[in-house]
Amino acid sequence: MQYERLPLATGYTIQEKYAQFTDHDLHMHDALEVSIALDQGMKYKIGDAIYYAGPGDIFLLRPFEPHWNLIQEEGQTSRWIMLLFSPSFVGFVPRGSSLLTPFYMSNTSPLIPADTVYAQTVQRLAIDALEEEKQALPSWELQQQTLMIQMLVHMQRYYVTNNLDQSQEDSSSSGIIQAIKYVMTHWSEDLDMDLVIAQSHLKKTWFYTKFREVTGLTPNEFIVRLRLQYAGHMLHATTKSITEIALTCGFGSASYFNKVFKTFHQMTPRAYRKR
Repeated sequence: MQYERLPLATGYTIQEKYAQFTDHDLHMHDALEVSIALDQGMKYKIGDAIYYAGPGDIFLLRPFEPHWNLIQEEGQTSRWIMLLFSPSFVGFVPRGSSLLTPFYMSNTSPLIPADTVYAQTVQRLAIDALEEEKQALPSWELQQQTLMIQMLVHMQRYYVTNNLDQSQEDSSSSGIIQAIKYVMTHWSEDLDMDLVIAQSHLKKTWFYTKFREVTGLTPNEFIVRLRLQYAGHMLHATTKSITEIALTCGFGSASYFNKVFKTFHQMTPRAYRKR
């Protein structure tokens, strides 16, 4: 498995790419990713699951989740749009952290089907965003960012709508989502886990069980990975010192930040910044 460092100096990137019929290793990265199939059928491996996508299908790929995608039939290529962004990208948007919730849920399908109005709208917006860059008219960067936010809004609406349907059967999951939203709003603070649990209206033991079921992680692992994502972006997008980044991202000290960062990335923050 390959770990990729994806520099996102502006906080995001959107590209049109081509998938081919070639076998390759799974890879993972700390960015949030959206993949939009445009024409030929594509095959996705996400974690241990295999998915087959048709034109217009959209997949949301969670950070640090092993995955690959390729064309289904040999001898053909398939166009697709890749959207990568850092959680910090939505930091300037009012209640922007809520747009990230779908990317941190492991108990829902990563697929937004092509026959939904949400997928159709996201695909149109993505094509418009690519066209903005090609034309490079005045203020195209601002317009592209606006389109990106609109895409995230429609993806969140799809998952919120589906979750409301599911919550009639399992209110516990709905409570966990409220806790996730709270964490993503206060991730850089010294989080009081009792306050996090209170957002879910669940008993402590049941909260920990359901949190892992929804996210695939313990609450502490979730918080650390979220902080690492922000820290990774700051390392290559700012000139702030390691200590400043450690404190800004809620690690408390540079020594603890270095220890956690090296454990996950197999390199120090300084080495990560220089690569």
